[in-house]
Amino acid sequence: MKNLHRSRIFRYAVAYTGLFFISTLLVLTFIYAVTFRSSNNKIEERLAQESQWLVELLSNCTEFEKVTRLNFHISDHPGSLGIYLLLDANGQRLSGNLDRLPDVVLSNGKFLDFYHQDDEEDPELLHMLAIQVELDQGCTLMVGHNYAAIDQIKREIRPAVAWALGISFALGMLVAIFLARRLARRLEIINRTSRTIFEGNLERRMIRTGSGDEFDHLSSNLNRMLDRIFNLMASVRGVTDNIAHDLRSPLSRMRSRMEVALLADRPCEEYREVLVDTIEDTDRLLKTFNSLLTIARVESGAAKKDFTAIDLQQIIIDTVELYGPVAEERGQTLQMSCPEHLNMQGNADLLVQALANLLDNAIKYAPRGAVIVVSAQYGEDAISLDVADNGPGIPEHFREKALQRFTRLDASRTKPGQGLGLSLVQVVAQMHGGDVRLEDARPGLRVRVQLHRG
Repeated sequence: MKNLHRSRIFRYAVAYTGLFFISTLLVLTFIYAVTFRSSNNKIEERLAQESQWLVELLSNCTEFEKVTRLNFHISDHPGSLGIYLLLDANGQRLSGNLDRLPDVVLSNGKFLDFYHQDDEEDPELLHMLAIQVELDQGCTLMVGHNYAAIDQIKREIRPAVAWALGISFALGMLVAIFLARRLARRLEIINRTSRTIFEGNLERRMIRTGSGDEFDHLSSNLNRMLDRIFNLMASVRGVTDNIAHDLRSPLSRMRSRMEVALLADRPCEEYREVLVDTIEDTDRLLKTFNSLLTIARVESGAAKKDFTAIDLQQIIIDTVELYGPVAEERGQTLQMSCPEHLNMQGNADLLVQALANLLDNAIKYAPRGAVIVVSAQYGEDAISLDVADNGPGIPEHFREKALQRFTRLDASRTKPGQGLGLSLVQVVAQMHGGDVRLEDARPGLRVRVQLHRG
């Protein structure tokens, strides 16, 4: 509670309560004004009609007849709130239920709004609304209405409205405090869990209540983010271990080879062989680092700025022609099947490199006599690029892992390669809005690359 006033949620709730209070006040004020203004209009309309009727009734008659007719009219409406006062030409009272003219009269157009003390012994002032008309013979008639009942209603309504506003404000504040504390409690759970994760417990996850509200969605998104970070960190650790393992062997070979060459004088040809082998190992190391840099560049999104309109069919033709002789040397058959003009938006260089990696893997791991087929076809808004062979394939339980960096089927790492080929294909596909799936070609392996056409 001591920090509740600092909560933005509490401030929003208080602001909403204040807005609700002001709008309620405006609505009640409007209703109050409209209601009594309507009553006032009806009274003014009745006074105008009654005064006109009395003018016709009291005209063209003597003062005695005027007094008689007015007294009869007053007696004919007992208990009425009507106010009547008939004055002669000298301003003297002739008849009516009002003893004298009021001391202070405020003119409201043609109507008179005033307070009058009817009895000198009674201190209460009566609120009245009247209209004054001229009669013949210099007489004046005042016809009015006693506002006592309406004023009484106003006096009763005002405290009720004040209490209603006070209660609504109090309830609003209580609701604001309740909501703020409830939301703050949910946020504190997330903050406490975040601090635990920050302190090193990376396996801790946000608690979900199962209500399906915004906090559950936030917790789910945070948990997915944490899972992603945890997996990336595990991947980084694995990549680091694999890099150390892959670099240690060629570096050890290079050092041993050069150390042996320096133990004694040797012919120039032997030194040349040592240098050639060292250059080959260096090239493999450079190829590994270049592949890692390419993957990092693709994942950063920097390569997206090089997107242009390309024809994937031409890329397939050029790459198949490039690897055709390599497949023939291994006694393999390289085939191609794709429609014309596979137009899309993409990075041509990266697509060539991705397809080259797939063909290199297929040629490397498929046996002699294998058939390797490169095909492509249109989808609804994507192009499917397939590279299939009838070789040994990849076990189903290993396919997902095969897309990770430095993962190789050859666990002994006796065959050349860095284990980065499929990883590069995957990041290139993701950069083009697609993905990579490893499927069973029965027999062999089919690598299906989905590419968004842009």
